[in-house]
Amino acid sequence: MFKIEDKNVKNYLLEQVTRIEKLELELTVFNSKRALSNIDKKLEVKEIGSSSLLIDANSRGSAYYNRVKCFGGKDLDKLEQILNIYYEQDIVPCFDMTPNNINEKVSAALSENGFVNTEQLVFMQLTPEACSGLKDEIKIVEVTQENAEEFVNIVMRSNGGMSIEKDVIERKKQYFYRPNFRNYISYIGNDAAGIGSLFISGKEGYIANDYTFDKFRGNGIQKSLLKHRINKAKELGLENLYTDVEFGSVSHNNMEKLGFRTVFINSFWMKV
Repeated sequence: MFKIEDKNVKNYLLEQVTRIEKLELELTVFNSKRALSNIDKKLEVKEIGSSSLLIDANSRGSAYYNRVKCFGGKDLDKLEQILNIYYEQDIVPCFDMTPNNINEKVSAALSENGFVNTEQLVFMQLTPEACSGLKDEIKIVEVTQENAEEFVNIVMRSNGGMSIEKDVIERKKQYFYRPNFRNYISYIGNDAAGIGSLFISGKEGYIANDYTFDKFRGNGIQKSLLKHRINKAKELGLENLYTDVEFGSVSHNNMEKLGFRTVFINSFWMKV
């Protein structure tokens, strides 16, 4: 009986890992299209064995857009082929490893090719239920066609005042008020205090792009944005919400308090 229960738990967890990986890949492809950059992304996804290769020749230095997902023991004999695909384009990839795909042999093979485990992310899940306790002094507004350009300018400010050409803003702002990509601005008075996104695919959603401006930190901005998006997910009939956070961060703490549970911790293997 104990072994049977263990097997069922393992299968459930692996199913969750697969669903998160699929949704995160879908989000990455979408992000490449809406990215605020004067040079458009050129993301390709290639399948080699069980591995998915994300390749962007226009963003050679980006570990996010040049990742190998789902690589594991089954593809050890294809490692040289995978690396050559990147090296031929002068790209050094990042191996995005889930815990079910990393073992001694895989670790040794990556290490022999100069890759080390540089960081980890915690992936979490929540079944959305209505949240209460939103602060009256924090106003949350959804991004629409009318305020999309304002939102893009807020995003640019949150990235250190990045400079984007006007025609790029005009082309890209449409991505930020789509049914599958909902964005929110929190205000205190007339000042934008923070932002957050909700990416939707089918009955699942992904919480992403959380940011609070320094002067408003400690005022519950992100917690309010999280509660608002959880309520929106519940309203839309979503069955699962996912997100990723740095272990021990403020975001991790906020997610735990609102009921998110850890599904797995991945590891990023890069050359340093």
